[in-house]
Amino acid sequence: MQSISSLTISQHEIQSFLLSFDCFSTFNELEITVWFLCLRLRQRSIERVMYLTDSFTWEDLPISDAETGQLTAAGWIPHIIKNSGRASATFFCLHTLQSTIRIVTNHETMLIAWYPFDWTVSPFYELVNISQVQVSNT
Repeated sequence: MQSISSLTISQHEIQSFLLSFDCFSTFNELEITVWFLCLRLRQRSIERVMYLTDSFTWEDLPISDAETGQLTAAGWIPHIIKNSGRASATFFCLHTLQSTIRIVTNHETMLIAWYPFDWTVSPFYELVNISQVQVSNT
């Protein structure tokens, strides 16, 4: 792993950093400069932690605690992966069902959008719904 180069803080870098993230619009340049300075001062600690992660794998850790028999963090990972996949599939199915019911009963679209034409008449209504389904699947 290459060592992290020291940070040189310039006005242009701070402005481009602020512009690249919408969530930092409330921060001013002084706060970002302090943040960069803290990173520079803790550079060796950050590098050391990054080097420690090179040899770390979850498969090497025990799945359950030897004394209590309870699952460790490494033992919870397969359960979390399985259940998060089930949860996302359930939410997707419920959203599809809810959108289908709303489209059929209320004559609405899946997504709220403005169109420069009257989308409530056929065949535009069907074409708008098909295009919104295609957009949501990408």
